[in-house]
Amino acid sequence: NHGRIRKYDTNNGLPDNQVFSIRKTAGGDLLVSTRGGLSRLHEGHLTNFVPSRNLNRQLTFDALEDQEGRTWIATGDGLSQLVGDRFLNIIPGGLSLRKYMTVLGEGVESSLWAGSRGTGLWRLQDGRIQHFTTADGLSSDQIRSLLQAKDGTLWIGTFGGGLNSFKNGVFSRYT
Repeated sequence: NHGRIRKYDTNNGLPDNQVFSIRKTAGGDLLVSTRGGLSRLHEGHLTNFVPSRNLNRQLTFDALEDQEGRTWIATGDGLSQLVGDRFLNIIPGGLSLRKYMTVLGEGVESSLWAGSRGTGLWRLQDGRIQHFTTADGLSSDQIRSLLQAKDGTLWIGTFGGGLNSFKNGVFSRYT
């Protein structure tokens, strides 16, 4: 599923003043995720990428550029990759808030982690998608922050379930 986006260069500012995340790319650009879309700040110039108005949702909660230069976006419509002038949907979101993708994290061994507002955690690695929920040991399916340490431990901040870690295929909870 390819979602069209509106791309425009601007010096007038961000597509919305409510900012959810800011990340730096390897090349020094800033990716700014807002209620109104994604902005890339390159050498003082903004380029805005606004998702099509599918269900009037233009939210981008998080974005990151991985080590291979691909740009990933967490939105209400799920997890997408920015490819040219399109958002390529990789993991669909849904109509309910709990299905929104809200946070991203790049892991070791070329993995990408994506957390949702209420349906758990996903890992994309080597073309495979794995989904983890409370049934797998997470203390909450509401993921709020992700950080993978150099030793491979994934640290997961949840809403209502405290701090979790994921190492060697096992979740641990810290309250």
